[in-house]
Amino acid sequence: MLQRVQTIYWSLSLLCLSILFFGVNLVSFSKGNNVFDLSLYQLKEYDSKGSLVKEVARFDYLIVAIVVLLICLTIFSFKNLKKQLNLAKWVMFIHLLIGFNFILFSYSGMIVSNPISVRLNFSIAFIFISLILSILGYQGVKKDKNLLDSVDRIR
Repeated sequence: MLQRVQTIYWSLSLLCLSILFFGVNLVSFSKGNNVFDLSLYQLKEYDSKGSLVKEVARFDYLIVAIVVLLICLTIFSFKNLKKQLNLAKWVMFIHLLIGFNFILFSYSGMIVSNPISVRLNFSIAFIFISLILSILGYQGVKKDKNLLDSVDRIR
């Protein structure tokens, strides 16, 4: 039953997460005259003239890819509601880890030591929009499970 409303929510969640794979900047830092841009793939350092000084590879895209695979698995496990609920819980948990990873590590100085300013770009909102859509999908499955349980009690 792929026409259920939670499938739409999870599909929109997949769309939001897939935007991040295009290498959009999530967080920008400034330290002295240098500016740092963080994406899922790398941390780029620019000098005051705007030329690239250094690139450091990051592997945050692997965690986001795991969430994308879990969402796909959740969508296609519609025949087993208990399994779908468990997968949806894992999706929401990992979403929270991703969101707090970028925010807490950015402000604590673990990505760039002692930044003067930290600026969260709009693209980080896609992580939290995807989290909200995942929560709505979870609530839809929960509602379906409660409906089926109430029908089973009547029989």
